[in-house]
Amino acid sequence: MELTMNGMAKGLAAALTAGALLTGCASDPAETAAAQQEVSEQIDTILTQPLGEEDYGGGERCISTNLYDSVDVLDTRHVLFKGRGNRLWVNTLRSTCVGLRKRDVLQFEIRGSQICNLDTFTAVSNSFGWQRTSATCSLGDFSPVTAEQVAMIEAALDTKKKKK
Repeated sequence: MELTMNGMAKGLAAALTAGALLTGCASDPAETAAAQQEVSEQIDTILTQPLGEEDYGGGERCISTNLYDSVDVLDTRHVLFKGRGNRLWVNTLRSTCVGLRKRDVLQFEIRGSQICNLDTFTAVSNSFGWQRTSATCSLGDFSPVTAEQVAMIEAALDTKKKKK
């Protein structure tokens, strides 16, 4: 069964509404963990939606370092690789990356001309003359996504932030 972008957007809107009602204002650690789990499940749902024929590529274990121009942190579990020709990949990290923040600069440990599942990175940020680094984090598979899917993921993450 193939869903259209409009159908995916309606489905995501329903999931976000349900998630907002279920999570409420998460104040204790159990509620916060449940809210984080809910957003991760929403992102997983978005990433499993079928792409159009022109976008389809399946999950990829590696991508060439020549294919992407920049990397954005979406949250402590997801990183967006932006490539040439409007190509986009979301990498779901193997586990939560402690200390990873949206504006961090990622320093990858790459062997060869590809970045792959299990390659590692640390995040670095400079503020007020202090340098802060994250834990060492491991990449997972690269999921090709559309700009619309990225917008839905960012909306799910924004909903999570507003509920805190």
